[in-house]
Amino acid sequence: MKRILLFTILYVLCFIGSSQTITNTGAKINIDAGTTVKFANLYNSVATGLFYYENSLEISGNWINVSPATFNQGANGSVTFNGSSQQTVRSGGSAFNRLIVDNSAANNSEILLSDNMKIKSQLTLTNGILNTNNNKLIFQSTATTNAGNANSFVHGEMEKSGATQFTFPCGDVISRDLDGDANNENYVVWSPIKSTPSASTTVNIEYFFDNVGMPDWWEHGGNMDATLHHVSDREFYLVSSTENFTDVTLFWNDNNHTASEICEHSFCNGTTSNFSPADLCVAYWNGTMWVDAGADGSGSLVHDVGHITSSTTLPVGAMGQTYITYGSKNNENPLPIELISINADCFENTIKIDWVTGSETNNAGFVIERSEDAKSFKQIAFVKGAGNSNTILSYNFRDDGFIKNETNYYRIKQVDFNNDYSYSPIVSAFCKGNSKLAPAFSIFPNPFRQDINISASTLPSDKATINIYNMLGSLVYQQKANATKGELLTNIDLNHLPPAIYVVRIISGEYTGVAKIEKH
Repeated sequence: MKRILLFTILYVLCFIGSSQTITNTGAKINIDAGTTVKFANLYNSVATGLFYYENSLEISGNWINVSPATFNQGANGSVTFNGSSQQTVRSGGSAFNRLIVDNSAANNSEILLSDNMKIKSQLTLTNGILNTNNNKLIFQSTATTNAGNANSFVHGEMEKSGATQFTFPCGDVISRDLDGDANNENYVVWSPIKSTPSASTTVNIEYFFDNVGMPDWWEHGGNMDATLHHVSDREFYLVSSTENFTDVTLFWNDNNHTASEICEHSFCNGTTSNFSPADLCVAYWNGTMWVDAGADGSGSLVHDVGHITSSTTLPVGAMGQTYITYGSKNNENPLPIELISINADCFENTIKIDWVTGSETNNAGFVIERSEDAKSFKQIAFVKGAGNSNTILSYNFRDDGFIKNETNYYRIKQVDFNNDYSYSPIVSAFCKGNSKLAPAFSIFPNPFRQDINISASTLPSDKATINIYNMLGSLVYQQKANATKGELLTNIDLNHLPPAIYVVRIISGEYTGVAKIEKH
């Protein structure tokens, strides 16, 4: 009788209006099959709190389950998150049986997790992006999911246990500058990945439309398989497993664009006819180099929407964690190489433009362009390139014709011997004249995963000491370096250090510079 009375009160409450909240602080609530219940929010708490449903629930608000309270569902139980604004989900350790995401908020983070979410049976992504918010979406061994779509995918880390083939509905939402106009553009990228473990394991996967923390993507001192020319620096999947993958399929979607516009996955230089499917392959990082995992010929290698499957086993189990991305065998696909850095600053009555390249192929040189409004540029100089190089190179140019007391904008046009070209991001400097650039240094990438590059300029001495400390103040690395005319560029391998925050101190003459770095 007590259970019936409790449900009757609940039933009446929920039909008063769909904006109502079920707040359970210790009771056992049962919603039987065939019962229609409409409510916006669930708040379930206290150790004795149980929310059990045997029907299909539609939730337009937040779902908050505070452990040790639990929720559970019968064979007919399912939840659809169908709000029109962002919905927050806190599972508190309980698992969803069948979950449907159908949120129309259109804010690129429609479902926001506040802790890990578990799926027992099925996840259906219809509308709305599920943002794990630095938590994890966990598929249990028998769980399934659709691959998502351009409007509905998982942004963040996912986990799947078992030995069955599984397609992770990956995607990323990020702001970055790909067109070199010094302004970030927003990218919403849906890029699933399918893997087949060789035995039962736990697979963790996250997709990044970014290159921060990624191993060097260009040929430097033998870091490429003999059959690889380079790999993409546009995107990667971070994957971990205790078992190998017998094959991996990478999917790209919504890659269509008009002529000369950004090719999202960088399979062409703006002209889709330049896409070379036969040159594309799956590549993975084995800890010291990028390895060609091939293409088995079963993929749909179409520029706009397609997929590619590896032809060899990926030894993920031996590595524990690795990076997977697209590879170019003969440099027929651009998979672009961005400038490592470009800066402009005042120096001895000039503006000094410094830039660093990771490598060069067929590079005739650099056209230096200046503008007063960051829109209309004119050429002021040409600096010869190295042609072909697989080492980090630094360049500089001093502009003594800049406009004093105004902001001067610069960009670099890199030109190949065949007259193909691409532009750098725009940089600027405001100088009054008779200015002398103070010593400075930068570290990239930051955050990092294996090694860092340190670039310093205008150092007062030709000698420099680089010290790296942990957050306890203990010295964990030291290097003596030489500077040439105040310029220093060095690469430091920190693979032996555990993930943490570190402090880098560079000392040269009377100058001391300090910066923090983060290892992932």
